[in-house]
Amino acid sequence: MFPAYAIALVGLGLWIVYANISGLRKNIAAAKRSGLPWTVVRTSTSFEIIFLAEAHQTVAVDVYGIAWILTHKLWLPWLNRLPKAWTQGWLDYLAPDWNWALLYDGVKPKGDLFLTVSPGTIQLWATNAEAIHQITARREAFPKPVYKYKILEIFGRNILSTEGNEWKQHRKITSPCFNEKNNVLIFAETARQTQGMLRKWMGADGIGNTTLKEVPTDTERLTLHIISDVGFGVRLLWPGEELTEKDKGIYSGNALPKGHSMGFEEAMSTLLQRMHWVLLVPEWVLKWIPMHSAREAYDAFINWRQYMLELFDQKVKDTREGRKTEGMDILGSLVKSSYGETSRAKGEWPVLSDSDILGDAFVMIVAGHETTANNIHFSLMELAMSPKSQRLVQKEVHTVFGDEPPEKWDYESSINSLLGGIVGAVMNEQLRLMAPITALPKSVTKGQDQVLHVDGKKITLPAGTLINLNTVGVQRNPRYWPTQPSKLSDRADDLNDFKPERWLKNKTDGEYVVKGYVDDAKKDEFGGFTGEDSHAKLFRPVRGSYIPFSEGPRSCLGRRLAQVKVMASLAVIFQMYSIELAVDEWATDDQVAKMSDEARRKLYKNAQDAARKKMAEATSLITLKLHPGFIPVRVVKKGEERFIHLIDN
Repeated sequence: MFPAYAIALVGLGLWIVYANISGLRKNIAAAKRSGLPWTVVRTSTSFEIIFLAEAHQTVAVDVYGIAWILTHKLWLPWLNRLPKAWTQGWLDYLAPDWNWALLYDGVKPKGDLFLTVSPGTIQLWATNAEAIHQITARREAFPKPVYKYKILEIFGRNILSTEGNEWKQHRKITSPCFNEKNNVLIFAETARQTQGMLRKWMGADGIGNTTLKEVPTDTERLTLHIISDVGFGVRLLWPGEELTEKDKGIYSGNALPKGHSMGFEEAMSTLLQRMHWVLLVPEWVLKWIPMHSAREAYDAFINWRQYMLELFDQKVKDTREGRKTEGMDILGSLVKSSYGETSRAKGEWPVLSDSDILGDAFVMIVAGHETTANNIHFSLMELAMSPKSQRLVQKEVHTVFGDEPPEKWDYESSINSLLGGIVGAVMNEQLRLMAPITALPKSVTKGQDQVLHVDGKKITLPAGTLINLNTVGVQRNPRYWPTQPSKLSDRADDLNDFKPERWLKNKTDGEYVVKGYVDDAKKDEFGGFTGEDSHAKLFRPVRGSYIPFSEGPRSCLGRRLAQVKVMASLAVIFQMYSIELAVDEWATDDQVAKMSDEARRKLYKNAQDAARKKMAEATSLITLKLHPGFIPVRVVKKGEERFIHLIDN
């Protein structure tokens, strides 16, 4: 007689087989009704990883789900050993970042809208601007799958992890922080902090021209300093800087406050670097993991949580005593929404709980730190690889600011010139190529199917379908972008190449044909950004074709703030300096000094090729970035360049 546990295991196996077969048949039938191309993703027939989602619904592998992200490297090598005839048509779409690895070429065989089907899920991959615009505009029909964002609730519920009326409350309270008055402060603080970064790069003698290997770390430090100041009123320092009496605050400087084992900057920086540990591992488990990185993550989290609580208490005290804080002070603004005279006391405004306030403050740091740092870092790398574009940036910055020092720059008279010129074009082009998130998640309401109208056709999306807005693909879709044959490869288009000039409408050499448009739209009732995707003087993409900040009511609140930080930092750097790729791998400084111009061009071509290859190796952890790794560069004073003045592209 068989043991009871053996019978139970056989029964469980039979149930899994039955559930897989019936689920797959059901989802295939629904996919056929949609009218879209579809592919069966066969992980669930080869092996099964089933987990329980927040919505208490059993689902199969989601390529952007935590379970698959953590384990896919174990499974994919084995699947890749299977005969190609078995895996062709579906295996490519199992890698979490397949759309970044394959770019628009990965979409071509299936089309701009297609479905992947498994026993537990139907997923839509949208690389069509018309469909994306409809999905982002109809928030209630295509809600955000908030269960994917629950891991961000380590301090409390927040604007990223909520939907419906709860999300409206978070949106209405957080959106007033993002306005032009505060952008003036962001502009000035970015200029100040960027000068500190440049002093670090140029060294004590101010000469520079040494190979920099920490640019990604330094740009993260730059945005960390800015966020710390404007988000919490805490002034942080670069090496060699000293606090003035005006700057001294509760955690300013490098002193270690009582009750902490890490300074304010170290705790915040380490937490952001080790975020994956804190998000994925419960605190009580993380405490006992002996790995060095896990210990760092735990210590940073404990210290930063204490800092947050201390700052929160201070902001509550300031609000109750009627003290006003200088600067943007995101945390202070959120506290006032619940503790100010017109809020909690009178019940005249929606009130966030204390944990909600801390949750929103935290996600604003996460969202505003790494994404902007990456944009600045990658823009610098692209300009080092594209000397022609760098020279255009330097020329424009000189036209706007001349030799006036950054601390005297005027935001109102200069920001539109930057946004509508080559500096804005560089920022836009870098985000077109490498948006922070490679695919933005949405979903179809669970209760009913939803209909899209695309190219005159009606498409029915099955209820519960997970949607991936393919940022990488749609921003390279030749249907929507001005293009010409690539000068860097044998491709018929240059949409994989960094070409900020494609955004300039007034080009005289006829290289690009402007064919985009933006329909008129007004700001929605929830504070969402629905205005133009680029400055009126630049090429304006078709709605839904350019979504690095998403689109519609749930688009990024800090879009303008991020743009201001990127443009101000680039302007400060290129007013007086140039950035070149380091060539240490191929030649010494003495060898370079003896080279002819033609030899230097060939040498720099090696560095350009290596840098482009490194950029293509970027991967997503939270956002798309180089980890690990870096591209070595040198920053030099204008007029002291060794290479970029010799390069025509």
